[in-house]
Amino acid sequence: MKNFLFSSKIFKGSRYGEGHPLNIDRVWPSLDLLKIMNWVSNEQLVFNEPASIDELTIFHDIDYLRILQKAEKFQDLELKEKKKYNLGVGVNPIFKEVYSRPASAAKSSMRAIEFLASNKAEKILNFSGGTHHGRKNFASGFCFLNDCILAILKAKEFGFNKILYIDLDAHHCDAVQDYFLDNDNVQLISIHEKNKWPRTGKIEESKINNLMNIPVPENFNDNEMLFILNELIIPYCKAVNPDITIIQAGTDGLKDDPQSKMILSNSTYWHTISMLKDISTKTLILGGGGYNPYITAKAWAGNWLVLNSKEKLLQSKLNDECKEILRSLKWKNSRVRNGIPNKWLDKWIDDEVEMQIRDEVNEIVLYIQKIKKL
Repeated sequence: MKNFLFSSKIFKGSRYGEGHPLNIDRVWPSLDLLKIMNWVSNEQLVFNEPASIDELTIFHDIDYLRILQKAEKFQDLELKEKKKYNLGVGVNPIFKEVYSRPASAAKSSMRAIEFLASNKAEKILNFSGGTHHGRKNFASGFCFLNDCILAILKAKEFGFNKILYIDLDAHHCDAVQDYFLDNDNVQLISIHEKNKWPRTGKIEESKINNLMNIPVPENFNDNEMLFILNELIIPYCKAVNPDITIIQAGTDGLKDDPQSKMILSNSTYWHTISMLKDISTKTLILGGGGYNPYITAKAWAGNWLVLNSKEKLLQSKLNDECKEILRSLKWKNSRVRNGIPNKWLDKWIDDEVEMQIRDEVNEIVLYIQKIKKL
């Protein structure tokens, strides 16, 4: 059975605007890297158009969706509309594709569930998805829609009874948790940086039947991630024994991402996803956070190989054409003031650094093990 990579052509050149952390390219460079390396075929690619308002109302309010379309059409809103829907204010700008772009990501996530449910595929990657902060009737945290919730609701609609959602993003999946709190059919695991916006996802909430919140300290390292994976996440996932697994695979926990103080290597990131992708036969892997375009493009391209159990190909160096793709990316950040560091261009796999598992991480594991009886 084929695995598929879902995307949308709208992401080529679509950006949030000057000064925004998402005024970068992430989706199309990931795909271009895979094409250059001949790691994906045209038969494995599925491009999706934006979801319709009717499709999105399984979660989002119709008034909010119409406002998003209005904002896209006129590139502005009245002040009272901006404030009511959190659009064009704060970190949620009105930009050229403010409806079409998130609606395309949502369509890919929902359609992926349809493919999985109808046995057209066992594993699907949609690295345009992962918008886990979007609310029913307002934008939040760079997220205008919530394709994670939409995908879970689609899975329920198609008869999946035990749904497992695992969030690897450095930021907690607040909107997903709020919507599915105490839902017996949906188990939620989130590993995120403690005290990072939105400052939700407390460890004590792991006492709730369907939640496992793992807030980790700054400088969270590879050894600590593997420790938590082996001692908490994998045993819990096996106990859940889900029909379908949805993984939000944000890259902002990687070292050199500006939006967190976690220091994971992409090798450990890929190893984590590799361990999780076969928890169930049917798996959907999404994107999410990731604000360094160079390391995010490599990480997401690598997820396709992980999905297909071809990680060994990542042991190669980047060829010149791949390097040119990465060098072409624009990023206004102090980390590239003196040029793009060679370590982001020379090879696929980061160097791993052996570091100690700190007492705080040990205590997190022991606390949750006790709650969940692992």
